[in-house]
Amino acid sequence: MKFRNITITPKLPSFNINKLSHAVKQFRTNTAWGLDIGGHALKAVKIMQTPNGLFVEDMDIIEYPVIPLGVNFMQSQYISEAVHAFLSKHHIKKTDNILVSIPGHLILSRFTTIPPVDDKQLKDVVNYEVKQQIPFDSKDIVWDYYLLTERTPGMESLEAGLFASKRISLDNILTNIGLLKPKLTTLQVSPLAIYNFTLFDRQVCDPTIIINIEAENTDLIIVDGMHFWIRSLPLFSVDADFVKEIQRSIEYYMSLSKETAHFKTILLMGHGFKDSHNINFITDNFKYEVKVLKTLNNLRLSDKVNPAYFNESLIDLGVALGLAIQGIGLCRVKTNLLPQELIKAVKISRKKPYAIAVLGCLALSLAIQYCGSRIQINALNNSSNYHQKVLQNIKELEKKYKNTESLAQTSKSALNLISSIDSSRFFWIESLDKLLSLIPNNVSITNIQTSWIDADTLKKEVAGKPTSQGFFQARKQGTSVKPGTYNKILFMGIKGESKDPGISFIEEHILKPIQNLTLFDQKVPAFKDVEIVPGSCRQIEFKESKDGCISFEIRWIVKTQDEIQAETKSLPSIPGTPTSSVKS
Repeated sequence: MKFRNITITPKLPSFNINKLSHAVKQFRTNTAWGLDIGGHALKAVKIMQTPNGLFVEDMDIIEYPVIPLGVNFMQSQYISEAVHAFLSKHHIKKTDNILVSIPGHLILSRFTTIPPVDDKQLKDVVNYEVKQQIPFDSKDIVWDYYLLTERTPGMESLEAGLFASKRISLDNILTNIGLLKPKLTTLQVSPLAIYNFTLFDRQVCDPTIIINIEAENTDLIIVDGMHFWIRSLPLFSVDADFVKEIQRSIEYYMSLSKETAHFKTILLMGHGFKDSHNINFITDNFKYEVKVLKTLNNLRLSDKVNPAYFNESLIDLGVALGLAIQGIGLCRVKTNLLPQELIKAVKISRKKPYAIAVLGCLALSLAIQYCGSRIQINALNNSSNYHQKVLQNIKELEKKYKNTESLAQTSKSALNLISSIDSSRFFWIESLDKLLSLIPNNVSITNIQTSWIDADTLKKEVAGKPTSQGFFQARKQGTSVKPGTYNKILFMGIKGESKDPGISFIEEHILKPIQNLTLFDQKVPAFKDVEIVPGSCRQIEFKESKDGCISFEIRWIVKTQDEIQAETKSLPSIPGTPTSSVKS
């Protein structure tokens, strides 16, 4: 196809849509690292989610000297050195979620009841409970909550767990693991990570007591149906005092429970139970069945992981596995004590690649037109009028290119708008490629226009019957753009010239193909309200040639994903043929 001013080859050898799609699939790979930072070692597990299931893709244990009691081990230089060693040994992708544990003794946990309010009021009610239950100023803590009961009609109250930590404690942790901050997505409490892992992998049905002994403290987690209760004990030696404290905690929980819990099982994990004497001591002093974490049920090992080393270390990896499972999104308790300002920073950094990719496609399109213009200038030096027109087009393209480059660097609101396109970021490549491919050889496209317009603005413009210039008028520089495009409508239009002087030719060979154009693997047309702009068709004669042409302008609205899905569902089904899903 030929532009009158620019010659473009639709298929470039250096740009392959299939390769780009494959790259995007790799970009979407769901992987997460769980890092359990304890008093004697950094334990790390990487889990990858694939169509074939969940796999432990990598693991590591970086040991360091046991940090003495009474010392805030999260501020120890051993930990920062271990983090540095971990990052030097393992390749962390930009898309990997990293979750880090918070020791149980740095957390205040409270379990309370709240009224069954709606979602809009829920956080305000919980915030009030935090002020009542947590003995610190709300400015000095970071907190989150989890509903232990699901809302049902007629219920009188909801049970909620409140979890808070002093901001200064979290700042100390974040400072010591500073190398991880750019990729850190979650800070989770160690006992809650154990709870998530146990429910995912062990399928606990009966009331169960979980004991996790580490070098710095012991985590006690009681699982009772949909309910759970946690406590951090400043004990790590398994002796008579340890047993008494466990029994006292169990009795306290039973006094709080509305129904009598009949415990049957104790599940042991943690560094302390690598010593078989500790396991035997627990077995001898409790009447419950004692189990030790030795195998996985719902997770498989990748070929990259040494099975013998992993099985030997499994008893020490409960927290790290629970963190990684939460990073994949398959946990029950999704609390996060990472300060909100850091959560927002991570989200923004994750959106930057999408924005850069979209801007890159736009810049590539402009660059192709720019290069084509330069080639045509060299070929048409003998025609001064034609030369001046091409030169003017080049200047306009240069201005658009510079504006786009400046917009990418200075307009944060525009970046938010572009990044919100998310899963539709390849729309431009697909639509432009198909539009250009359907244009006949005797038709030249002189202009392609796109514009985002508010739905309310559209209604007003339609009521006023605007001209084509107003219909596709670009947003003025400086106009603020709200994040998200859910209330935006995308207009597109083309202007061109046809050597065939008949309007019927334009209707048959340009208008109708655009009306029936489908994108990706969709079954229905991607555009609606496709029309020739009234008054746009007129004859053009050239001084240097007796031949003339007819100019035209066509505009349309890009259907939303909801419209595409609705029309696809309404298509008559063919017996024996499965209904294909609409590509998002």
